[in-house]
This record gives sequence, structure tokens and C-alpha cells, in this order.
Amino acid sequence: MPLTFVDIERQKNWRIALFFVVLLLVYLGVLAAFGLAILPVTLGTTTPRFWVVAGLLALLGAGIHFWFAAYDTVNSVLHSLDARPPDPDDEIHRMFSNIMEEVHVVMGNKRTIQCAVIPSLSLNALAAEDLKGNALIAITEGLLSRLRRPQIEAVVCHEAHHILSGDCLETTVAASLFGTLSSAMEKLRYSSENRVFSLPAFFLAWILLQLGYLLNMFISREREYRADAAAVRMTRDPLALAEALIRLSRSWRGSGFIGSGFEMLCIVNPQATALDEAEGFWADLLSTHPPLRKRMDILLGMARVSSDELDRKEAQRNPGEQAAGQKYFVMSPKQDWQGPFTLQELAALPWLSPLSWIVPGGGRTPDRAWKDPIVNTIFLQRLNGTEPAPNGFTCPACKQPLVTATYEGTRIYPCCFCAGTLVETDKIPRIIARTGRDRPCTERVTVLARAVLKENQSRMIYQKVSDTSAGQFPHLSCPKCKNPMSRGFYSQAHLIEVDRCSYCGLTWFDKDELEMLQCMIENHLVPDIADAAMNGARTEMTT
Repeated sequence: MPLTFVDIERQKNWRIALFFVVLLLVYLGVLAAFGLAILPVTLGTTTPRFWVVAGLLALLGAGIHFWFAAYDTVNSVLHSLDARPPDPDDEIHRMFSNIMEEVHVVMGNKRTIQCAVIPSLSLNALAAEDLKGNALIAITEGLLSRLRRPQIEAVVCHEAHHILSGDCLETTVAASLFGTLSSAMEKLRYSSENRVFSLPAFFLAWILLQLGYLLNMFISREREYRADAAAVRMTRDPLALAEALIRLSRSWRGSGFIGSGFEMLCIVNPQATALDEAEGFWADLLSTHPPLRKRMDILLGMARVSSDELDRKEAQRNPGEQAAGQKYFVMSPKQDWQGPFTLQELAALPWLSPLSWIVPGGGRTPDRAWKDPIVNTIFLQRLNGTEPAPNGFTCPACKQPLVTATYEGTRIYPCCFCAGTLVETDKIPRIIARTGRDRPCTERVTVLARAVLKENQSRMIYQKVSDTSAGQFPHLSCPKCKNPMSRGFYSQAHLIEVDRCSYCGLTWFDKDELEMLQCMIENHLVPDIADAAMNGARTEMTT
């Protein structure tokens, strides 16, 4: 049975009260242990008077902690992530501001929500709310730059529902209560002065760090499903949110930049873990985010196109102009359904790609264009005149045949649709050695390479000091053996993420990745170990 607003509000109130009770018990336990350890029994440490005093002190300490931690959390989040208001002189930032204004209108101006941009190339977004009444939606620079407007609208509406429904407040309170001291614990985790951990204050910080993880039991996965559904109701475009989640699932989500204490505030967990993608009792109990694959499947189920909408579009055509054969509806780059089109008309659309969403005239469930055998012939015809790649190599992203091309005097296999490139691993050193001979780096690629290197070196240091891996990704399939490829940095000196198949000796570069690797080598862009170490330490402080 779906929850009503009253149910959600009631659960929010008892959860916040429960957070305070847990905090109170922690203070009481630490004070009791401290008192029993240093005071002799003869002073009455086991008498009711002692417990009354300890209870009052614990209540005072927990109250002060709760108030200062949860009262002004929005500003704390802004400061921790170095988030800034959108730049009015930046076109993309202005689009974000306009979306926020539209969302305020859709919500009936019930709440004032400020927006901010997080200076990170990762793809993520978060919402925060505090007891002061402030509310915030923050989006990373990478998400703003790599998603289209309809997808950004869906992400913003998802986060806005968390705030409007009230469940954002409980997650923000939980994050603020136990995230602050746990960051101090992680800061001292690698300190040589290990004796400080014997102090009661740091013992308390360690306890709060563990409680921060245990609070996941009270943050239901269902809130993400409800926010997804609300975003679909506001935008009437489930495919936009599904595409955004697909992009987030394959990208860096901000681990090492967005602290672990803020993970429950984000649209996806920055730490991509196997637990988040699992189902069952323990996963539901300990994880705050449901499996991305399940969320995407639900959204695609919602994307069953209205029969009335498509029938109305078909009726608008002059029957004398309708050609015989199958008709198709297709979603345009502006995220609206167009058609019906015959196969010939579909082939004439310049923006049609293998990853476009289509609906056959006789069906109502959208799917990728490349999955329709008849429509896929359009893309095969566009490859006429090109030299096919050997062994029937197909693009791991858009499933189209790769072609053969020459790059820096070496044979490579690019995709004509998504601009990715397949290279035999043993030939990459040749390309690197010839860097700059015939193809100087463009200014765009140089700027992008510098930004990616700066982000990835902090990310690499974080993974090393925190002893975490790069996370679980939906792995691409090898174009030759069809087994999952491994994703990681090309090398410790050249921090460009690539997909490799060690068995077949093949490496896949997404769009611009090969050019960025060459640019790093040509311009001697290597990780600055000193800066990386400082950034890693700074990351630990904000985790």
C-alpha cells in the first residue's frame, strides 16, 4: 500500500526523534564509562545520583551537538563541497537557474530552494535541508555539462521532491549528526600519533562513525523510488531520468570528493558498491540507495507511451500521404515524440542515432533504435563505403559495426556514431610515441585533459589512502570475446580511464579519451604528487 503524505511526515518525525535518542544514549554511555573508569566506587558512581548527573550532562551535550549539527547544515554542505551559486554569465549555469525557477512554479512556490554548483567533473546531485528552514539542491559541474536539459530537469525534480515531501530533512540531520566527527576520525586515521585514539573524544568520534553507517537502517530505499516517480509526474518524461541514471552508472560519481557522510543526500551513492546493486533483506536494511538497474527498469516501464498521444499524432497526418509499411515514433533530441515515420522518413532524420528511443506503430513500449532489426538497417546503410573492422568488431556502447581507420600511422577501429575508439593494446605505445607529430592537441582537448587530470589525481589518492577500489560499474562487453571489460586508469602516470580486455588484448577509449591521453603526454601533464597528497588529505577531512 503506498504511503500517504501524513505517513511520510509521521515517519520523518519519529526518525529524527530516534536520531536524537541514539545520540543521547551514546553520550550517556561514554560519560558513564568515563566516570566509572576514573572515579572510585566509594564516591557513589553506582548510586542513582551519579546516573541523574550523567543523564543531565548527556542530555546537555546531545542537545548542543544536535542543535549545532542540524541547525545550519545547508551552509555546512556548501562550505564542505566548495559549492557556489550559478554564474549568471555562464550559459549552462543560467539554464540551471531557469530550471530551478520552473520547478518552484511546478511546486506552487511552497518552498524556496537555493541552487548551487559543485566544482567537480563527477556526475552527481544532492539535496539538503536543515532545521533553520533552508533548502538546497546542488549539482556537479560534470553533470551540468554532460546531460541535456530534459535530463537535468528530471534530476532537479527528483531532488526537489525529497525536499517537498520532507524526507530530505531526516537524511540531512542524520548526515550532519554523524558526519562531522567521523570526518575528524578519518583525518587522523593515517596520523603517526596513534596515541590520540585512546582519548575519549576520539573514541566517541569512532563510535559516531560506526553509527553513521548503522543509520542507513532507518533511511528507506523506498524514498528514492518515490522521488523517481514524482520526477516523472512533474516532467512527464521517464526516459529523461532513465537516461540520466544510465549516464551516472557509467561515470565517476564523486567518490573522494563528495564525503561519505553525504552519500545519503545524493541521487546515487558516490561510493559505487556491490551492496547498492544487491537486493534482499540485508541490502534493503543497510543500503540507502536501491539498485540502479532496478530503478532504470521501473522508469522504462513507466515510459510506455500513451496510446492516445500516438494515435492523435497519427490521425493528424493526411491519409493520402501515409506510405505503406511499418510506422515508427521517435524521440527527438528535444525530448519530444515525433512521427509517425515510415522507414524511409526515419532514415532521413539527421539526428537519428542507434541510441535514440523509438516506438513501433503497433507497440507502446520504447526501446533503443539499434534493437529493432529493421531500423538498424538504416545505420548499416550509413556505413556503406567504409572499411569494416576485422572479426566483426561491434561498438560496445551503441552495438554498431566498427570501421577501420588510420591514426598516427597505426590501424584503429573507431565507431562512426558514438566517436569511441577500439585499439589493440600493444599498438598504443606506437600512438603515444608519435604524439604531436601530425596531430597537435586542440585547445578544447588540452583544457579538458588538465581538468580530468586534476580531478583524477585526487580521486586516485583517495582510493589509495582509504583502501577502496574504483567501484562497481556496468562493464562494457569486449567487441571480440563479449566478456566484460575491466575499467581503470591507463597508468598511474596518465590518469585517463579506459576499458580493457586483457584476454583479447584490446582497449576501448570513449569519446576524447585517446586524444586526452596524447595531450597529457605531449604537454607533459603528469600528476603532481605533492598537490595530490594535499588534495587527498583535504578529501579525507571532508569525507
